Amino acid sequence: MTGRVAVLKAYGGDFELREYPVPDPEPGAILVRLTRAGVCGSDLHIWRGEMKEIYGAAPRDLTFGHEMCGRAERLGAGVTLDSAGQPLGEGDRVTFLYFFPCGRCPVCLRDEMGSCPRKVRANRVAGTPPYFNNAYGDYYYLRPGGFVFRIPDEVSDDVATPANCALAQVIYGLTRAGLRPGDTVVVQGAGGLGLNAVAVARDMGAECVIVLDRVASRLELARAFGADHALSLADLPTPERRIQAVMDLTGGFGADVVADFVGYPEVVPEGLKMLRGGGTYLEIGSIAPGNVFSYDATALVRGNARLVAASNYSPWALAQALAFLRRNGARFPFERLVSHVFPLARITEAFRDADWMQRGGEGLRLSRAALSMTD
Repeated sequence: MTGRVAVLKAYGGDFELREYPVPDPEPGAILVRLTRAGVCGSDLHIWRGEMKEIYGAAPRDLTFGHEMCGRAERLGAGVTLDSAGQPLGEGDRVTFLYFFPCGRCPVCLRDEMGSCPRKVRANRVAGTPPYFNNAYGDYYYLRPGGFVFRIPDEVSDDVATPANCALAQVIYGLTRAGLRPGDTVVVQGAGGLGLNAVAVARDMGAECVIVLDRVASRLELARAFGADHALSLADLPTPERRIQAVMDLTGGFGADVVADFVGYPEVVPEGLKMLRGGGTYLEIGSIAPGNVFSYDATALVRGNARLVAASNYSPWALAQALAFLRRNGARFPFERLVSHVFPLARITEAFRDADWMQRGGEGLRLSRAALSMTD
């Protein structure tokens, strides 16, 4: 039996579908038959060639993708439970961490598994056994020790797909930032991360959520997710005006938490100036190399500012993400985050449309593209 894997032929260009043999899972491993995969903003960075320092000047045999869910096709010997201790059988719907912390180093023992210096990431060279190492393929080989969770029946595949990325990442980040009930939160950027952040901040008890973006359809979605104020960069074209707008909405004090979900370095100094004294700036959006900003360190000291950055997360965040989706299915319109679902054979089209929307195209009103491996 063979399965398909999508391989990028040229940055900004086409994918090629290649066939590889489907492996039997070793003891402790799980072979997952993927049903959905998401086109995340970080995947667009890779596709455009904005991460050449990591993946090379040309995408030689490059395969990637990390947002995904599917069904447990085959369980290796000894696998009977998911990572939350719930019974797991073949055919069950699952999602899982796309990276593998060691769980035993001093960093992991401090509950910072996302920062584990020994963590293993998926091999992104196509043709490397066990072949199915990323989201854009028919299968995923979850190696022994990987964290896996059953998806609640109430949560659809489309909604569950980004749970192991955007939603888990935001839950982890806002928890580390110390968000408290009654806080005011500023969300810079209403993309996938930012919209999830609006919902999570609301669920954590934020009293006021302010969102900044330049795309009208994203701001409309932010309001649907519970934003109190959705501020357009078209109306506030300068950092000074945006900072003043936040100050006006917070009685001149500034926000308790400001979070960057944009990924452009120029938003960081702007966001820092939106903080109240003693507030926290959360940096999640910048994942491509070269995002450099300049700021007055004395202003940080005098403002007693806290800086928190988060990449990846500890496994509990994914378990909480699924619980969040189960209890909030009717509260937040997560189904609107995926506007188009493409078959895997049309992956290049999915990337081009997602890229067009992220760059500001509004005619398609595309929030996020997803791939179906069952079509």
